[in-house]
Amino acid sequence: MKTKKRKRIKPHLILPLLILTVAAVIVSVVIYQRYQLGQAMAASLEKEIAALDLQVDEKLLEVEYGANINRLMPVVKCTGKLSYYGNVNTMEPGTYDITYRLSSVDEYGQRAWKDFPFKFVIKDTKAPEISFESEEIELTEGDEFDILSNLNSVKDPIEGSFSKSEELKNSTYTVTSDLDTSVPGEYTVTVKARDNHGNESESSYVVYVAEKPAPEPAAPAAPAGSSDYPYYIRINRAMNTVTVYVQDDEGYYSEPYIAFVCSTGAATPLGTYRTFNKSYWRLLYGPCYGQYVTDIVGDILFHSVPYYTQDKGDLEYEEYNKLGTAASMGCIRLCVRDAMWIFNNCPIGTTVELYDDWDSPGPLGKPGSIYIDPSSENRGWDPTDPDPANPWY
Repeated sequence: MKTKKRKRIKPHLILPLLILTVAAVIVSVVIYQRYQLGQAMAASLEKEIAALDLQVDEKLLEVEYGANINRLMPVVKCTGKLSYYGNVNTMEPGTYDITYRLSSVDEYGQRAWKDFPFKFVIKDTKAPEISFESEEIELTEGDEFDILSNLNSVKDPIEGSFSKSEELKNSTYTVTSDLDTSVPGEYTVTVKARDNHGNESESSYVVYVAEKPAPEPAAPAAPAGSSDYPYYIRINRAMNTVTVYVQDDEGYYSEPYIAFVCSTGAATPLGTYRTFNKSYWRLLYGPCYGQYVTDIVGDILFHSVPYYTQDKGDLEYEEYNKLGTAASMGCIRLCVRDAMWIFNNCPIGTTVELYDDWDSPGPLGKPGSIYIDPSSENRGWDPTDPDPANPWY
Protein backbone atom coordinates (compact mmCIF):
# COMPACT_ATOMS: atom_id res chain seq x y z
CA MET A 1 0.00 0.00 0.00
CA LYS A 2 1.44 3.21 -1.02
CA THR A 3 1.55 6.09 1.57
CA LYS A 4 0.21 9.51 0.55
CA LYS A 5 2.78 12.20 0.70
CA ARG A 6 1.85 15.41 2.67
CA LYS A 7 2.07 18.68 0.89
CA ARG A 8 4.60 20.93 2.41
CA ILE A 9 4.07 24.64 2.67
CA LYS A 10 6.53 26.31 0.73
CA PRO A 11 8.96 28.20 2.89
CA HIS A 12 8.32 31.49 1.17
CA LEU A 13 4.59 31.36 2.14
CA ILE A 14 4.96 30.68 5.88
CA LEU A 15 5.60 34.26 6.95
CA PRO A 16 2.69 35.82 5.12
CA LEU A 17 0.29 33.23 6.57
CA LEU A 18 1.59 33.90 10.04
CA ILE A 19 1.06 37.60 9.64
CA LEU A 20 -2.49 37.10 8.41
CA THR A 21 -3.29 34.86 11.37
CA VAL A 22 -1.96 37.34 13.93
CA ALA A 23 -3.83 40.17 12.24
CA ALA A 24 -7.08 38.22 12.36
CA VAL A 25 -6.65 37.56 16.06
CA ILE A 26 -5.95 41.23 16.78
CA VAL A 27 -9.00 42.36 14.83
CA SER A 28 -11.17 39.89 16.69
CA VAL A 29 -9.86 41.13 20.02
CA VAL A 30 -10.48 44.78 19.09
CA ILE A 31 -13.99 44.04 17.89
CA TYR A 32 -14.77 42.17 21.08
CA GLN A 33 -13.38 44.94 23.22
CA ARG A 34 -15.43 47.50 21.37
CA TYR A 35 -18.50 45.38 21.81
CA GLN A 36 -17.88 45.10 25.52
CA LEU A 37 -17.33 48.88 25.74
CA GLY A 38 -20.54 49.52 23.87
CA GLN A 39 -22.42 47.23 26.22
CA ALA A 40 -20.89 48.90 29.24
CA MET A 41 -21.68 52.39 27.93
CA ALA A 42 -25.27 51.42 27.16
CA ALA A 43 -25.71 49.95 30.63
CA SER A 44 -24.12 53.02 32.22
CA LEU A 45 -26.45 55.36 30.30
CA GLU A 46 -29.49 53.29 31.22
CA LYS A 47 -28.43 53.31 34.86
CA GLU A 48 -27.82 57.06 34.76
CA ILE A 49 -31.27 57.67 33.26
CA ALA A 50 -32.90 55.38 35.84
CA ALA A 51 -31.25 57.38 38.61
CA LEU A 52 -32.87 60.59 37.43
CA ASP A 53 -35.81 61.18 39.81
CA LEU A 54 -38.20 64.08 40.41
CA GLN A 55 -40.54 64.52 43.38
CA VAL A 56 -43.23 67.21 43.35
CA ASP A 57 -45.82 68.59 45.77
CA GLU A 58 -48.99 68.11 43.77
CA LYS A 59 -50.83 70.67 45.87
CA LEU A 60 -48.58 73.30 44.30
CA LEU A 61 -49.71 72.33 40.82
CA GLU A 62 -52.86 74.36 41.56
CA VAL A 63 -51.75 77.96 41.75
CA GLU A 64 -53.75 80.98 42.88
CA TYR A 65 -54.40 83.68 40.34
CA GLY A 66 -51.68 86.33 40.42
CA ALA A 67 -49.17 84.23 42.39
CA ASN A 68 -45.43 84.35 41.71
CA ILE A 69 -44.86 81.04 39.92
CA ASN A 70 -41.11 81.14 40.60
CA ARG A 71 -41.85 81.01 44.29
CA LEU A 72 -44.39 78.23 43.93
CA MET A 73 -42.34 75.66 41.97
CA PRO A 74 -43.77 72.25 42.87
CA VAL A 75 -40.37 70.44 42.86
CA VAL A 76 -39.55 69.06 46.26
CA LYS A 77 -36.50 66.95 45.37
CA CYS A 78 -34.64 66.01 42.21
CA THR A 79 -31.46 64.32 41.04
CA GLY A 80 -29.57 65.86 38.14
CA LYS A 81 -29.76 69.23 36.54
CA LEU A 82 -33.29 70.68 36.33
CA SER A 83 -34.72 72.64 33.43
CA TYR A 84 -38.26 73.12 32.18
CA TYR A 85 -40.19 73.94 29.04
CA GLY A 86 -43.51 75.71 28.76
CA ASN A 87 -45.07 78.92 30.08
CA VAL A 88 -47.52 79.48 32.94
CA ASN A 89 -49.33 82.82 33.04
CA THR A 90 -50.63 83.25 36.58
CA MET A 91 -52.47 86.39 35.50
CA GLU A 92 -54.81 84.30 33.37
CA PRO A 93 -56.78 81.39 34.95
CA GLY A 94 -56.60 78.14 32.97
CA THR A 95 -54.66 74.87 32.53
CA TYR A 96 -51.05 74.96 31.34
CA ASP A 97 -48.70 72.16 30.18
CA ILE A 98 -45.16 72.28 31.45
CA THR A 99 -42.32 69.72 31.16
CA TYR A 100 -39.51 69.39 33.66
CA ARG A 101 -36.29 67.83 32.30
CA LEU A 102 -33.58 66.26 34.44
CA SER A 103 -30.17 65.68 32.90
CA SER A 104 -26.73 64.41 33.95
CA VAL A 105 -23.51 62.92 32.52
CA ASP A 106 -22.41 59.32 33.20
CA GLU A 107 -18.91 58.07 33.78
CA TYR A 108 -18.31 57.78 30.04
CA GLY A 109 -19.36 61.39 29.46
CA GLN A 110 -22.68 60.43 27.94
CA ARG A 111 -25.56 62.92 28.52
CA ALA A 112 -28.58 61.27 30.18
CA TRP A 113 -31.98 63.01 30.38
CA LYS A 114 -35.58 62.31 31.37
CA ASP A 115 -38.77 64.38 30.90
CA PHE A 116 -41.58 64.76 33.48
CA PRO A 117 -44.75 66.36 32.07
CA PHE A 118 -47.21 68.15 34.40
CA LYS A 119 -50.27 70.36 34.16
CA PHE A 120 -50.49 73.61 36.08
CA VAL A 121 -53.98 74.87 36.95
CA ILE A 122 -54.37 78.60 37.64
CA LYS A 123 -57.48 79.37 39.69
CA ASP A 124 -58.97 82.59 41.00
CA THR A 125 -60.58 81.56 44.28
CA LYS A 126 -60.21 84.79 46.27
CA ALA A 127 -63.29 86.97 46.46
CA PRO A 128 -63.03 90.76 46.64
CA GLU A 129 -62.31 92.27 50.04
CA ILE A 130 -64.79 94.72 51.60
CA SER A 131 -63.63 96.89 54.50
CA PHE A 132 -65.71 99.20 56.73
CA GLU A 133 -64.61 101.91 59.12
CA SER A 134 -67.05 100.53 61.71
CA GLU A 135 -69.44 97.58 61.93
CA GLU A 136 -72.05 99.69 63.75
CA ILE A 137 -73.08 103.31 63.33
CA GLU A 138 -75.20 105.16 65.90
CA LEU A 139 -77.20 108.16 64.75
CA THR A 140 -79.95 110.35 66.14
CA GLU A 141 -83.21 110.94 64.36
CA GLY A 142 -82.74 113.68 61.75
CA ASP A 143 -78.94 113.32 61.44
CA GLU A 144 -77.39 113.51 57.98
CA PHE A 145 -75.31 110.47 57.01
CA ASP A 146 -73.62 109.33 53.79
CA ILE A 147 -73.65 105.53 53.70
CA LEU A 148 -70.45 105.54 51.61
CA SER A 149 -68.57 107.47 54.32
CA ASN A 150 -68.25 104.27 56.38
CA LEU A 151 -66.80 102.29 53.44
CA ASN A 152 -63.00 102.06 53.59
CA SER A 153 -62.37 100.07 50.41
CA VAL A 154 -63.61 97.43 47.99
CA LYS A 155 -60.75 95.75 46.17
CA ASP A 156 -59.39 92.52 44.77
CA PRO A 157 -55.97 91.25 45.91
CA ILE A 158 -54.78 91.27 42.27
CA GLU A 159 -57.10 93.56 40.35
CA GLY A 160 -57.00 96.37 42.87
CA SER A 161 -59.81 98.79 43.80
CA PHE A 162 -63.28 98.45 42.30
CA SER A 163 -65.64 101.16 41.16
CA LYS A 164 -69.23 101.59 42.38
CA SER A 165 -72.00 100.53 40.02
CA GLU A 166 -75.78 100.61 40.10
CA GLU A 167 -75.80 97.02 38.79
CA LEU A 168 -73.34 94.36 39.93
CA LYS A 169 -70.82 93.64 37.15
CA ASN A 170 -67.27 92.31 36.95
CA SER A 171 -64.76 94.47 38.85
CA THR A 172 -67.52 96.59 40.48
CA TYR A 173 -69.50 96.83 43.71
CA THR A 174 -73.01 97.92 44.67
CA VAL A 175 -74.40 99.50 47.86
CA THR A 176 -77.99 98.98 49.00
CA SER A 177 -79.83 100.22 52.09
CA ASP A 178 -83.28 101.30 53.27
CA LEU A 179 -81.76 103.82 55.70
CA ASP A 180 -84.08 106.67 56.64
CA THR A 181 -82.56 108.83 59.35
CA SER A 182 -85.86 110.62 59.84
CA VAL A 183 -87.37 107.43 61.28
CA PRO A 184 -85.86 105.78 64.40
CA GLY A 185 -84.96 102.12 63.95
CA GLU A 186 -82.28 99.63 62.90
CA TYR A 187 -81.06 99.65 59.31
CA THR A 188 -78.62 97.55 57.28
CA VAL A 189 -76.21 98.81 54.63
CA THR A 190 -75.08 95.99 52.31
CA VAL A 191 -72.13 96.04 49.92
CA LYS A 192 -71.73 93.39 47.20
CA ALA A 193 -68.65 93.03 44.98
CA ARG A 194 -67.66 90.84 42.02
CA ASP A 195 -64.19 90.36 40.54
CA ASN A 196 -63.21 89.81 36.92
CA HIS A 197 -63.64 86.02 37.22
CA GLY A 198 -67.07 85.98 38.87
CA ASN A 199 -66.02 85.62 42.52
CA GLU A 200 -68.48 87.54 44.68
CA SER A 201 -68.42 88.79 48.26
CA GLU A 202 -70.99 90.51 50.45
CA SER A 203 -70.68 92.40 53.72
CA SER A 204 -72.92 94.65 55.79
CA TYR A 205 -72.90 97.13 58.62
CA VAL A 206 -75.75 98.26 60.86
CA VAL A 207 -77.01 101.78 61.42
CA TYR A 208 -78.99 102.48 64.59
CA VAL A 209 -81.14 105.61 64.47
CA ALA A 210 -82.18 106.66 67.96
CA GLU A 211 -85.25 108.74 68.64
CA LYS A 212 -84.41 112.38 68.99
CA PRO A 213 -84.76 113.34 72.63
CA ALA A 214 -87.44 115.81 73.46
CA PRO A 215 -85.98 119.27 73.85
CA GLU A 216 -85.33 120.28 77.41
CA PRO A 217 -88.18 122.59 78.37
CA ALA A 218 -87.11 126.14 78.83
CA ALA A 219 -86.99 127.29 82.39
CA PRO A 220 -90.20 129.17 83.22
CA ALA A 221 -89.89 132.86 83.94
CA ALA A 222 -90.75 134.02 87.41
CA PRO A 223 -94.29 135.39 87.64
CA ALA A 224 -95.02 138.91 88.68
CA GLY A 225 -94.32 139.35 92.33
CA SER A 226 -91.77 136.55 92.14
CA SER A 227 -90.15 137.56 95.40
CA ASP A 228 -93.20 135.95 96.99
CA TYR A 229 -92.48 132.67 95.19
CA PRO A 230 -88.81 131.77 95.62
CA TYR A 231 -89.22 128.19 94.36
CA TYR A 232 -90.56 126.30 91.33
CA ILE A 233 -91.30 122.59 91.81
CA ARG A 234 -91.01 119.98 89.03
CA ILE A 235 -92.18 116.39 89.61
CA ASN A 236 -90.88 113.67 87.27
CA ARG A 237 -93.78 111.26 87.46
CA ALA A 238 -91.93 108.55 85.51
CA MET A 239 -88.94 108.51 87.87
CA ASN A 240 -90.72 109.48 91.15
CA THR A 241 -88.44 112.42 91.77
CA VAL A 242 -89.15 115.99 92.91
CA THR A 243 -86.70 118.77 91.96
CA VAL A 244 -87.02 122.28 93.40
CA TYR A 245 -85.60 125.19 91.34
CA VAL A 246 -84.67 128.75 92.27
CA GLN A 247 -84.35 131.81 90.03
CA ASP A 248 -81.25 132.74 88.07
CA ASP A 249 -80.02 136.31 87.59
CA GLU A 250 -82.45 136.85 84.73
CA GLY A 251 -85.48 135.79 86.73
CA TYR A 252 -85.88 132.24 85.29
CA TYR A 253 -86.33 129.18 87.49
CA SER A 254 -83.33 127.45 85.90
CA GLU A 255 -81.11 126.60 88.87
CA PRO A 256 -81.83 123.25 90.61
CA TYR A 257 -81.75 123.70 94.38
CA ILE A 258 -82.84 120.48 96.11
CA ALA A 259 -84.31 117.09 95.11
CA PHE A 260 -86.59 114.63 96.95
CA VAL A 261 -87.55 111.03 96.34
CA CYS A 262 -91.32 110.53 96.16
CA SER A 263 -94.11 108.12 95.23
CA THR A 264 -96.67 109.02 92.58
CA GLY A 265 -99.62 106.92 91.38
CA ALA A 266 -101.87 106.01 88.47
CA ALA A 267 -104.07 109.07 89.02
CA THR A 268 -101.18 111.54 89.23
CA PRO A 269 -101.87 114.10 86.45
CA LEU A 270 -99.50 115.81 84.06
CA GLY A 271 -99.51 119.55 83.70
CA THR A 272 -98.68 122.77 85.55
CA TYR A 273 -100.59 123.98 88.61
CA ARG A 274 -100.30 126.32 91.59
CA THR A 275 -100.68 125.21 95.18
CA PHE A 276 -103.80 126.48 96.96
CA ASN A 277 -104.06 125.10 100.50
CA LYS A 278 -102.12 123.59 103.43
CA SER A 279 -102.80 121.60 106.63
CA TYR A 280 -100.69 119.83 109.26
CA TRP A 281 -102.83 116.69 109.18
CA ARG A 282 -105.32 115.60 106.54
CA LEU A 283 -107.72 112.67 106.29
CA LEU A 284 -106.81 110.66 103.20
CA TYR A 285 -108.45 107.80 101.30
CA GLY A 286 -108.16 104.57 103.22
CA PRO A 287 -109.05 105.97 105.62
CA CYS A 288 -105.59 107.10 106.64
CA TYR A 289 -103.83 110.36 107.49
CA GLY A 290 -101.03 112.46 106.07
CA GLN A 291 -98.75 115.05 107.70
CA TYR A 292 -97.66 118.39 106.24
CA VAL A 293 -100.17 118.50 103.41
CA THR A 294 -99.95 120.98 100.51
CA ASP A 295 -102.74 120.97 97.90
CA ILE A 296 -101.63 120.93 94.24
CA VAL A 297 -104.76 120.41 92.12
CA GLY A 298 -108.11 118.85 93.00
CA ASP A 299 -107.48 115.95 95.40
CA ILE A 300 -103.78 115.71 94.42
CA LEU A 301 -101.57 116.66 97.38
CA PHE A 302 -98.05 116.72 98.70
CA HIS A 303 -98.10 114.77 101.99
CA SER A 304 -96.11 112.38 104.13
CA VAL A 305 -96.36 108.64 103.82
CA PRO A 306 -99.78 107.73 105.34
CA TYR A 307 -100.43 106.97 109.01
CA TYR A 308 -103.15 104.70 110.34
CA THR A 309 -104.16 107.41 112.81
CA GLN A 310 -103.13 110.96 113.63
CA ASP A 311 -100.35 109.55 115.75
CA LYS A 312 -96.74 110.11 114.65
CA GLY A 313 -95.89 106.65 115.95
CA ASP A 314 -98.54 104.92 113.79
CA LEU A 315 -96.82 105.09 110.37
CA GLU A 316 -97.72 102.63 107.56
CA TYR A 317 -94.08 101.50 107.41
CA GLU A 318 -94.65 99.04 104.58
CA GLU A 319 -95.84 101.96 102.41
CA TYR A 320 -92.85 103.99 103.57
CA ASN A 321 -90.52 101.34 102.13
CA LYS A 322 -92.16 101.90 98.72
CA LEU A 323 -90.83 105.48 98.41
CA GLY A 324 -89.26 105.93 94.99
CA THR A 325 -91.88 103.77 93.26
CA ALA A 326 -95.41 104.41 91.99
CA ALA A 327 -97.34 103.49 95.15
CA SER A 328 -99.92 106.19 95.82
CA MET A 329 -103.45 106.65 94.49
CA GLY A 330 -102.33 109.90 92.84
CA CYS A 331 -100.90 112.16 95.53
CA ILE A 332 -97.20 112.94 95.89
CA ARG A 333 -95.95 111.01 98.91
CA LEU A 334 -92.79 112.22 100.66
CA CYS A 335 -90.95 111.41 103.84
CA VAL A 336 -91.85 113.77 106.72
CA ARG A 337 -88.66 115.82 106.37
CA ASP A 338 -89.32 116.62 102.68
CA ALA A 339 -93.09 117.17 103.02
CA MET A 340 -92.31 119.50 105.92
CA TRP A 341 -89.72 121.41 103.80
CA ILE A 342 -92.30 122.14 101.07
CA PHE A 343 -94.92 122.97 103.72
CA ASN A 344 -92.62 125.48 105.43
CA ASN A 345 -90.74 126.99 102.43
CA CYS A 346 -93.14 127.03 99.50
CA PRO A 347 -95.99 129.51 99.97
CA ILE A 348 -99.47 128.93 98.62
CA GLY A 349 -99.40 129.85 94.93
CA THR A 350 -96.07 128.10 94.26
CA THR A 351 -95.98 126.61 90.75
CA VAL A 352 -95.84 122.80 90.47
CA GLU A 353 -95.14 121.12 87.10
CA LEU A 354 -95.69 117.38 86.60
CA TYR A 355 -94.00 115.67 83.63
CA ASP A 356 -92.58 112.33 82.45
CA ASP A 357 -88.93 111.64 81.58
CA TRP A 358 -87.81 108.01 81.60
CA ASP A 359 -84.20 108.87 80.77
CA SER A 360 -83.29 111.27 83.57
CA PRO A 361 -84.77 111.77 87.05
CA GLY A 362 -83.64 115.39 86.98
CA PRO A 363 -80.46 117.49 87.15
CA LEU A 364 -79.76 116.53 90.78
CA GLY A 365 -80.51 112.84 90.29
CA LYS A 366 -82.81 110.71 92.39
CA PRO A 367 -82.09 110.69 96.14
CA GLY A 368 -82.23 107.45 98.08
CA SER A 369 -84.68 106.63 100.85
CA ILE A 370 -84.31 105.06 104.30
CA TYR A 371 -85.46 101.47 104.68
CA ILE A 372 -87.46 100.61 107.81
CA ASP A 373 -86.89 97.13 109.18
CA PRO A 374 -90.41 95.69 109.79
CA SER A 375 -89.09 93.91 112.89
CA SER A 376 -87.81 97.13 114.47
CA GLU A 377 -89.63 98.49 117.54
CA ASN A 378 -89.28 101.94 115.96
CA ARG A 379 -91.05 100.99 112.72
CA GLY A 380 -94.11 103.16 113.52
CA TRP A 381 -92.07 106.36 113.19
CA ASP A 382 -90.79 108.07 110.06
CA PRO A 383 -86.96 108.08 110.49
CA THR A 384 -86.80 111.65 109.11
CA ASP A 385 -89.42 113.17 111.43
CA PRO A 386 -87.59 115.87 113.47
CA ASP A 387 -89.99 115.48 116.42
CA PRO A 388 -87.90 115.14 119.63
CA ALA A 389 -90.02 112.14 120.57
CA ASN A 390 -88.84 110.20 117.51
CA PRO A 391 -87.19 107.02 118.87
CA TRP A 392 -84.89 106.84 115.80
CA TYR A 393 -82.96 109.75 117.31
